[in-house]
Amino acid sequence: MKVYPLSWFYYLSFIFFTAFAFLNMVIGIVVNVMEEENAKAWREAHKDEPTLKDIAQQLAALEKKLDQSINNKAE
Repeated sequence: MKVYPLSWFYYLSFIFFTAFAFLNMVIGIVVNVMEEENAKAWREAHKDEPTLKDIAQQLAALEKKLDQSINNKAE
């Protein structure tokens, strides 16, 4: 302290910034894991719901039946 009287400022700021960065990293990891688990639980709860592809296939089948019905009535 006699040679560098303001050296405490460097060490104190280094400790604070390092602690902040470490805490930020830990919080980021926890939030990421919680988000993944939430998405996994949502997929598990909604696995029986039809997908957009399933609905599109059903719609195409209904359109085909409707076209056949219209063609049969026209003949």
